Amino acid sequence: MKSTIFKSQTKRPVKTALTMAIALALSNGAVQAQENTKLEEQEAQSERQLEKIIITSTRRSENQQVVPIAVQAISGEKLQQLGIDSFEDYIALLPGVTSDGQGPGKQETYIRGVSAGRAAVRISGIGGEPSVAFYLDEAPITTPGRNIDLYAADLQRVEVLKGPQGTLFGASSQAGTVRLITNKPDLDLFSAGGEIGMSSTKNGGMSNKSEGFVNIPIIEDTFALRIAGYNSTDGGFIDNVLATDSLPLDNPGLGGRVPAIRQEVSNSTFVEDDYNESTHRGMRISALWQINDDWDVLVQHTSQQLDTEGAFEYDPTISDDDDLNVATFSPTNGDDKVNLTQWTVNGMLSGLEVIYNGSFTDRTFQGQSDYTGYVNVGPYVPYYICTYPAYDECFSPVMTTSEQFSTERSVHEVRFATNADDRFRAIGGVFYDDQQLNFLTDFTYAGSIKAGFSPNFPIPGAFTNTDGSARPPGVTFVNDFQSDREEISIFGELAYDVTDDVTVTVGARRYEIDIGLMGQSSFGQRAAGPEANGGSNVDARLAGLTPAKLSGTILKGNIRWQMNADAMFYGTYSEGFRGGGFNRAAGIGGIPATFDTDDVVSLEFGWKTTLLDNSLRFNGAIYTVDFSDLQQGILDFSIANTSFFDNVGEAEINGVEFELEWTANDYLDLFGSFSYIDSELTAIPETLVNIAPIGSNLPYAPEFEAVLGARFFQQIGDFSAVYQGVYKWVDSRFNSLAAAGRVELPSYNQLNLSASISKDDWRATFFIDNATDSLGQVAAGSADNVFRVSPTRPRTVGVRVSFDY
Repeated sequence: MKSTIFKSQTKRPVKTALTMAIALALSNGAVQAQENTKLEEQEAQSERQLEKIIITSTRRSENQQVVPIAVQAISGEKLQQLGIDSFEDYIALLPGVTSDGQGPGKQETYIRGVSAGRAAVRISGIGGEPSVAFYLDEAPITTPGRNIDLYAADLQRVEVLKGPQGTLFGASSQAGTVRLITNKPDLDLFSAGGEIGMSSTKNGGMSNKSEGFVNIPIIEDTFALRIAGYNSTDGGFIDNVLATDSLPLDNPGLGGRVPAIRQEVSNSTFVEDDYNESTHRGMRISALWQINDDWDVLVQHTSQQLDTEGAFEYDPTISDDDDLNVATFSPTNGDDKVNLTQWTVNGMLSGLEVIYNGSFTDRTFQGQSDYTGYVNVGPYVPYYICTYPAYDECFSPVMTTSEQFSTERSVHEVRFATNADDRFRAIGGVFYDDQQLNFLTDFTYAGSIKAGFSPNFPIPGAFTNTDGSARPPGVTFVNDFQSDREEISIFGELAYDVTDDVTVTVGARRYEIDIGLMGQSSFGQRAAGPEANGGSNVDARLAGLTPAKLSGTILKGNIRWQMNADAMFYGTYSEGFRGGGFNRAAGIGGIPATFDTDDVVSLEFGWKTTLLDNSLRFNGAIYTVDFSDLQQGILDFSIANTSFFDNVGEAEINGVEFELEWTANDYLDLFGSFSYIDSELTAIPETLVNIAPIGSNLPYAPEFEAVLGARFFQQIGDFSAVYQGVYKWVDSRFNSLAAAGRVELPSYNQLNLSASISKDDWRATFFIDNATDSLGQVAAGSADNVFRVSPTRPRTVGVRVSFDY
C-alpha cells in the first residue's frame, strides 16, 4: 500500500461549515421536540412526505438515509420530471461533479475536484484510466479515452457515490462511482409505456426523441421479459463557417524560409449550419427467472449505436455569444457501437447470500476528425507537404485523422454476504476483469502526396492492427497499438453494531493488475515500397518492461451513529487509486517508460437527517483529500512530437457539500444543493512537464456550485398540473494543470423551466431549457493548436408526451 501523509490543516470555510453542521445536528433533538408539539398542525397542512429511495451503493439494498456514504440518488420518476435522458444532463444538476470533453462519447467526469485535467489524449486514442467509475447495474463500463455514453432510458434510478469507493468498486472509483440502475422485469404485471418529444434550439436545429418499454410476464411468478428501446437525435447549434488556410510562414519547420508558392484551400465543401448533431439509438432486453424462493437469474443485453456529425466545440475567435462557429476542413464524424451482455445469479447457500455477476462488452468506434490546425505548429509539417529540400512550393495544409477503436471486456465477480440483520455481518468476494483495447489512427496529410511521399508501411516485426500492407495514399503517420489489462482482486467489508445506534465498518481490497502495451507509431518516407516504414517501434522501446504488474491494498474505515430515527452521522477514512501505464514515446526527450498510479486518501464527516415529519431532508458532508502522484497527459513539442503521461505533483482538497429537499405543503416542493471546493497544488517534483505553480487550483474544480429548484402542484378539474423551475450556478474554474494552455473558464448560470399536465396514464410537458440563454463554457482545450470551447446548449424550447399503461 502506498503511504500518503495526511495533512490535518483545514481551511477556514471548511471549519466554519463543520461548526455549523455539528451545531445544527446536535440541536436536532430540541428542534424535533418543538416540532412534535406542532405535529397535528403540520399534518393538517401537508399529508405528503419525501420519496423513499432504496439504493444498492453498499452492495445491499438499503434506504438512502441510513447508508453512511455521500450518495445522491434520483428516481426514474424524477428523471422524467427533470427531462433527463443523457448523462450530460444529469451531471449538470450535481454540484461537486463536473465533466470535460469534446461531445457525446468523448467526455471525462470529475467528482470533488479530484482532477489533474483531461487524462485522455484526444487524437491518438491512448489515455489514462478515468478517476470516476461507471456502472450499468452491476457491470463496470468505464473505458480509458472514451466513456460509454449510454442513453438514460427506462431507469429505476441513478446513483452518484462521492468519495473513494475502491474497496467495493475497484480501480477508477478513485473519486467516486456513477451507477445507472435499470428497471427489472416484473413477474406479475403487464405494463408498457413510452415518451415522444420534440424541441428547437436557438440558432440551431430541431431535436426529437422516442422511447418506450414493455414488461411481459411469461410465466406468472416465475419468468418475465422487459424490453426497452429508444431513438433520440439532438440537433446541432454550432456552424462550420467558410474559411481558407495555407501553411503559415511562422511554422517552426520552415526555419525562416519563404516558399514561393503556398497552396490555399477552402472548406466550402464542408460549410454547414447546425453542424454538431448526435443520435442515440438502441434497445435493452431483460429476462428474469425466479427459479425458486432462494434463487433467481437475471440476463440482460444492451445494444446501442451513437452517431455524431460535426464538431462539438466552438472557436471563440470566430464566434460570439449568439453565434457559435468553428472552421474545419475535412470530415468530422463518429460511429460508436456498444453491445453489453450481463447476467446475475442471486441465491442462498448455507445461510449466506451468494451473488455472481458477469458481463461481456464488445465496443467499436470508427470516425474522422479534422486536424488542420496542427499545420500552424507541427515542426515537421513543411517537410511532409512541401518540395524538398528547398521548400519552394508547399501543398494542401488539410490534415485528417481516421480513428478505429475497439474493446472487448469480460468481467466476473462472486460475492458472499451474511444476513444484513445480524449484529456482526460481512460482505466480500473475488473480482476478475480482462480487457483488451485496440487503437488504429491514420493521420492523413493531403499535401504529402504531391510532396513526393510514398504510401506508409507498418514497421516489420512490431504489433499491427493492419494486415501489413501499405496505408492509403496521404497517410503520413499511423498510431497502431494494443493495450491489455487483467485484474484480479479480493475485497471485503466487515460491519459490527457496537450498540443499537453505533456501527463500525472496516474494508479492504487487494488488487493485482497486469498491464501491457505494444505497437508502433510509423511515419512515411520519400522512399518507395516497404522501405517507407520509419517510425517508433514501441515493442522494441518497451522490451522487457511490458507487460508489468501493479499491486497494492486500499483500506476503508467507517463509523456510523444513528442518533435517532431521523438523524444519522458518520465519519469515513477511505483510499482510492487509478492505475498507471506505459508511454509509447519512452526515451524520447527523457520521457519515462511508465507512469505510476495516482492515489487519494480521504477523510469525511457526513450527516443525513429528515425533519418535519419526514417532509424535510437535509444531507451533507465535509471532507479533506490528499491527492498524490497526479497523472498528467500532455503534448509538448519542446519535449517530443507525441503525447505522453507523467506524475506531476501532489494536491490537497477541502470541501463541504449539502442537499435539501422539502415538501413544503400539498402544493409545493423546494430542493437545492451546494458545493464548496478548495483545491490546491501543494508539491511539484522534478518533471518534464511545465506545471502551474504551487498553490494553483486543480482543473475543473469550481470553488462554488449551487442548484435551487421548486416544483408546484395544482389540480385543475380532472387534470393534474406541475410547474417546475431549476436554477444552477457554476463558479469559474481552470481547464488544465499544465501551464501551457491553462486558462480560466468564466462562471455561468442556467435556468430550466417546465410545465406539465396529466390525466390518468397520460402526461404532456412543455419545457424551456436554459431559459435565459446563458452561454456556459463547460470545457476547453487545444488539441491541434486551435483553442476550442465546449458550450452549454443554447435556449431550447420543446414538448414531451408520455404514456404509462
